[in-house]
Amino acid sequence: MIESEPRAPVAGDIPVLWQNGAPCIDLRGIDEPPRPLIAIIELIERPDTGDEVRVIMDRDPIHLYPELMERGWSWHKEFIGSRDLRLTLTRDPPGTPGSGP
Repeated sequence: MIESEPRAPVAGDIPVLWQNGAPCIDLRGIDEPPRPLIAIIELIERPDTGDEVRVIMDRDPIHLYPELMERGWSWHKEFIGSRDLRLTLTRDPPGTPGSGP
């Protein structure tokens, strides 16, 4: 279920959709580094983001994981289809270092 409340885009013009109370961005087909990384970081740093973010990508963002750990976020990777990757990012409780997958 996608909520209809409009949210500001990230990284210039990447739409942010809300599904079941969590922001979701689709970064498939965005090939201009570091734009996908910037979009995710912008989203997790917004004050209204909450504790979970969903991201769909067409490649594994290996440079993102150290940035997430530094900011106190963990992640779960799930491959969907033959090429796509769904990341569920979760804010770590205060005082807990990011542990990743």
